[in-house]
Amino acid sequence: MTHYIGIDIGGTKCAVVLASVNKGINILEKIRFASEAEKGPEHMLGLIYQAVDELASKAKIEAIGISCGGPLDSRKGIVLCPPNLPGWVNIPVVKLFTERYGVPAFVLNDANACALVEWKLGAGRGCEDMIFLTMGTGMGAGVIAGGKLLIGASDMAGEVGHLRLAEDGPVGFGKAGSFEGFTSGGGIGRYAVSVTEKMMSEGHIPAWIQDGHTENDISAKLIADYAHAGDKDALRIYADTGRMLGKGLALLVDAFNPEKIVIGSIFVRSRDLLISSMDAELKKQAIPFSYDAVQVVPAETTENLGDYAAVMTALYNLGIDPMAETGESNEKVLKHYNGLFEKYPKLSCVKESLMDTYLALRDCYEKGGKLLLCGNGGSCADCEHIVGELMKGFWLKRPVSGGGVMDKLQGALPAIALTGHTALSSAFTNDCNPLYTYAQQTLGYGKPGDVLIGISTSGNSENVSYAVEVAQKLGMKTVALTGGNGGKLCEMCDIAIIAPGSCPADVQEGHLPIYHALCGMLEAHFFG
Repeated sequence: MTHYIGIDIGGTKCAVVLASVNKGINILEKIRFASEAEKGPEHMLGLIYQAVDELASKAKIEAIGISCGGPLDSRKGIVLCPPNLPGWVNIPVVKLFTERYGVPAFVLNDANACALVEWKLGAGRGCEDMIFLTMGTGMGAGVIAGGKLLIGASDMAGEVGHLRLAEDGPVGFGKAGSFEGFTSGGGIGRYAVSVTEKMMSEGHIPAWIQDGHTENDISAKLIADYAHAGDKDALRIYADTGRMLGKGLALLVDAFNPEKIVIGSIFVRSRDLLISSMDAELKKQAIPFSYDAVQVVPAETTENLGDYAAVMTALYNLGIDPMAETGESNEKVLKHYNGLFEKYPKLSCVKESLMDTYLALRDCYEKGGKLLLCGNGGSCADCEHIVGELMKGFWLKRPVSGGGVMDKLQGALPAIALTGHTALSSAFTNDCNPLYTYAQQTLGYGKPGDVLIGISTSGNSENVSYAVEVAQKLGMKTVALTGGNGGKLCEMCDIAIIAPGSCPADVQEGHLPIYHALCGMLEAHFFG
């Protein structure tokens, strides 16, 4: 089972979770603690390291995802200067965690990370164009457009709370009359205070004041409680909030033409108080075609949203869909799979690892990735053999259309044997340690989501292990095709196919039918 660490960094609380993925994100264990942000980033990082150390000792970790308030630079992996984290200025969190734990780490603005969760696991499932609004203490957003998260030139895409809806009004995001000022939790509270003062100046004492609450007690929640109890003054405040929410949504609908707008926090709890005035204003303000295409719905993943968001940060950057099917039901694929064990019963020990490898490569190819292979001696020849079966027809002809020479070609599954490239290899070994030749090529060719298969009958080929190390740091999935006790590669790789045998020749005799079955399974899935 593959495991991930998620880190949710907040100004008051932090959480570190251990998770697995199987038709969703499964939180296996969680450590939550006070941030103690006032003591500075070094102290906070120490607390986070302690929690990660504890969870990472319980499972092999594939990657680390970090969700944090902005501003930050997700491309460079740097937390810039969040207002709720004093002293966190230009902190290279991705570098710190990657170097400490030896696995890929990624960071995203928490609103963007939450948007990914709702897109993949919540109310936005199946959408290609969706906007998620936090509507909590502030009004943040994450925008999914054309099936991709919008980051922006300086990682500031989605800061919709700064949009001005009126020349004057409650202050939010440092601006009076802003979207956040009118519709965030803090903004609703401040608006309710101003309405209360106006009512009292006119001689009307609202029920919450009559009940002994002071202006310091007034909040979005307090007013919602009175509105749900039928109080007309509170209902009017929420109707006003709904109108401003609709006005802000109209700007987003016109600009992005989303299929869904998913709203969290206050909208989930108080949708009934907002929806009527919100929809009326949205319909009035938005382009009719865009209004007809959009649904405004409450968020679904309210429980553990921060935990999911941190894990989702890693999954999204690795190109992993947490809801993807993890099994295989294609009968043509299973014919090759089951046929292997019928013909070679002694290979039944690799049933699980072979299927895991097939699924990893199937998902890799479906996302536009590629396969890299490396090995020595007979394993070097096996690498070239596998490339030959994947890059052209194996059992099938794999016809290609397109006219001209295209009609004379065959469908290919991209695979590169790092064992060739004589000019590159000889140039590198002339200047550098030859043991790093495969690692150098992995660095050049590899991308997150690709797969590396390292073939070694003993599992202890040093040059192969260096390539595996680089692949893992790049966010690639790694597979060992080995024998004996699996050797070092068995411990290093995500998946280990260990063929039985007491000597290299026996192991290699097992490798051939194993990778023939693997190539046949992939061909059946993509071309059958």
